[in-house]
Amino acid sequence: MSCACQVLGDLVIFVPEESQTRKQVVRKAAGVERAITVDAAMRLYFVELPPAELKDHRGDWERLRDTLRTVHELEVERVDLSVLRRLQPALAAANRAVTVTVWNRQEVIDIRPGFHDDLYGIAVDVGTTTVAGHLCHLRTGEILATASRMNPQVPFGEDLMSRVSYAMLHDDGAKRMHTAIIEGLNGLIADLCTEAQVNPDEVVEMVLVGNTTMHHLLLEVNPRELGGAPFSLVMHNALDVKARDLGLHIASGGNIHFPPCEAGHVGADNVGVLVAEAPYNQDANVLILDIGTNGELLLGNRQRVLSASSPTGPAFEGAQIHHGMRAAAGAIERVRIDPATLAVKYKMIGHDDWIESDDGEIESWGDGESGSSPPTPATPYTDLSPAERRQRKREAILNPTLRPSGICGSGIIEVIAELFLAGVIAPNGRFAEITHPRLRTGLGDGGGKAEFVLAWPHETSTGRAITIHSDDVRAIQLGKAALYAGAKLLMRRLELATVDKIVLAGGFGSYIDPFHAMVLGLIPDCELSQVQAVGNAAGDGARMILLDRNKRQEAQWAARWVTYIETAVEPSFQEEFVAALDIPHASDDFVHLEEVFRCAREQWSPDRQQAIATLANAGRGGRATREDRAARRAQRAVRQANPQEQ
Repeated sequence: MSCACQVLGDLVIFVPEESQTRKQVVRKAAGVERAITVDAAMRLYFVELPPAELKDHRGDWERLRDTLRTVHELEVERVDLSVLRRLQPALAAANRAVTVTVWNRQEVIDIRPGFHDDLYGIAVDVGTTTVAGHLCHLRTGEILATASRMNPQVPFGEDLMSRVSYAMLHDDGAKRMHTAIIEGLNGLIADLCTEAQVNPDEVVEMVLVGNTTMHHLLLEVNPRELGGAPFSLVMHNALDVKARDLGLHIASGGNIHFPPCEAGHVGADNVGVLVAEAPYNQDANVLILDIGTNGELLLGNRQRVLSASSPTGPAFEGAQIHHGMRAAAGAIERVRIDPATLAVKYKMIGHDDWIESDDGEIESWGDGESGSSPPTPATPYTDLSPAERRQRKREAILNPTLRPSGICGSGIIEVIAELFLAGVIAPNGRFAEITHPRLRTGLGDGGGKAEFVLAWPHETSTGRAITIHSDDVRAIQLGKAALYAGAKLLMRRLELATVDKIVLAGGFGSYIDPFHAMVLGLIPDCELSQVQAVGNAAGDGARMILLDRNKRQEAQWAARWVTYIETAVEPSFQEEFVAALDIPHASDDFVHLEEVFRCAREQWSPDRQQAIATLANAGRGGRATREDRAARRAQRAVRQANPQEQ
């Protein structure tokens, strides 16, 4: 048993999906409603063959081929070997009446005895951290099931370049990562088919989109050439291969379609976003950000579209964050911090209501309405003992009441933006020297550095305080700076001072609050009403390509028409990156948040810092001070700029 093992060094622990008490929430579900023409490459044809005669020397395949020509006006010359092996048993089982599946009017890839009208396909977005798929009915276009899994390649490296390095340093590295992702996809296929009550053998086509490293590893091609200039791909164009050649557990003769890649580090996932959002059909200048471990950007309109890739790292997915976690029940996903008192309230996945942390009552201190002393949370400065933590975990399993267990990507964005607006974090990302129970140093998991407490140990399912550490702030700064710098490079190329519209795509991008993203400096200045989250656009594009064969030609054209900008060799990228490290930015103006930032700057007066310290340490009656009123104005400005329900 694992509890009897002695840990002597670094290790990777694998917990099977079926053993996990809190499974991942699908955050790469289908996004906005999209008009999709259903004209799949796979078609069903019902045929009845005449009985064989001695004078007719044709084989049963030739009879089937000729019947397709005369009855359905279909010229098919190729047949999959698996169909030949099952052809005569199928004819015998249903009095020579069969239903065949034809791919792209070129090849018979499946056969079933009798009449059938069910036809299934799967569209998959193979992300660096998360793999998400949709099982669709190829005749109606209906999504029958949606599921996601962590990418099983994560143990080999959390980002793309670490996986490329693994392939370069180990002779069997590419093969091991290929095997891992194929096993992960087969698990995803099983999940989807179980949910939809579909036999995997009835799935006849899959469309796989992913970045270029995923593209290579899916094909068991060593991605070492992507590790340095000129970042050469093994193949730009679209590719179709047999499912059995990759070891994928769908129909043996099923087709696996890989849409085209754009360039060295912009793959078919970005092409999927292109197809889904179609900026080449719009007059407005649209900035599209597909935010994940590897951020991808598109900017332009019908006249010209530029694309780029920015290595944002896994922090946005909850990795490399002290209390970060994937999007699962118990993950904090929304955060609000009172600028006057630093009282915290949050929302968790799996719980619809806002939850106030224990000192939420601090908001009334000093308003003249309450002279009470601040509440004293149980063990506010120290985590629970190991025995107490074990007991808390047992309670969490037995007690259905949900407690927070960590913070996911959208929550990380919000808490850092809220801390900045409250004056707890400076533009350079450093914590202020404020005396407050929630701001502590050298305690818990802090390791001697500053951290801000979101939830006290007695409030969590783990028995540890959930905090935002100074290193967490830095990780987010690095990720957001890479994305922002990429956007600024594209804007400079098109000589744009601002953009007309911003589209946030990706499983993570769909859950970001636009207001907090702009406060953080994750996205450029724009009218907030023109910032739109569209869900997993790459997955939507894959689904459109699966359901409409004409989108395959559109994807091929779009991948060649877009102009790719290689940020790694752009001289000004480093300059833009350094400037974007500040919150929100070292020099760029954010006109649409001007009032909010003015109020935030008021939080940074010496008097204000002293006022927060005073509020934290003692209850106080009487009239509110000038600093308190400034904090209230900041709070009102935040809510006016972000009119969503607080």
